[in-house]
Amino acid sequence: MIDIKLTQIALKIKNLILIDVSFPKGRFTEFKKAYENRYLHMPCRASSAGILAGGLSNFGKVVVLYGDGFNDCNLPDQTLNVKVLKEDAEGSLITLEEDLKAFGPAVLLIPEED
Repeated sequence: MIDIKLTQIALKIKNLILIDVSFPKGRFTEFKKAYENRYLHMPCRASSAGILAGGLSNFGKVVVLYGDGFNDCNLPDQTLNVKVLKEDAEGSLITLEEDLKAFGPAVLLIPEED
């Protein structure tokens, strides 16, 4: 569900980049098919992905991080536009697009999938 939703949102947000650190396979197959040059799969590389996300956001990109290892969005600069997707029972996709468009770092709760 989140894969399709992010793929649809990426049509509107042209500068959105998704970094997936899930192991062993990436979770976002539809996003990768649609936007191969805007998807990075870095299994088990959360610290490197965080550094890369900060660098990409300096160039005006909206960077979305997904995977284990991202409990919060600790960035040295609060002007970086980096979003962390975290699965939670209380998560919702209703405001995901608006939350991604909002400026600054944030942790966005998404519904858990089976």
